[in-house]
Amino acid sequence: MNNSNPYFKELDEIHVELAALFDGSADEGALQRIMARFAPQFTLVMTSGIALDYAGLRETFSKLRGTRPGSQISIRDKEIVAEYPSGAVVKYREYQRDNTGNANVRRSTAVMDLNAHGKVTWRHLQETFCSE
Repeated sequence: MNNSNPYFKELDEIHVELAALFDGSADEGALQRIMARFAPQFTLVMTSGIALDYAGLRETFSKLRGTRPGSQISIRDKEIVAEYPSGAVVKYREYQRDNTGNANVRRSTAVMDLNAHGKVTWRHLQETFCSE
């Protein structure tokens, strides 16, 4: 696996920021930095089947801030499904847990854009709960 892959780098970086946001240890600018990683036309199909747009995602992240003490997120099994000049489709497995005993595993597929300067933004994400 190529650790310099911009999509894999983005997966690792955003999940560190999300864990800090959920844990409550993130600084005041964290939500703004996180949301800058998503395209304005971003869509998410959550594990429940509910679909969110960019505004809905922002609202959800705002509500989750500090609600999961000890939040840890690890990303495994990263794989490029398809890659093209302006982006890629990536799949991965996400492991979440916190200090209260909550834990879950998700299989996720993301559509990511790549601009001419090498910046990756999230276009779409589909998450499904799974067992390990």
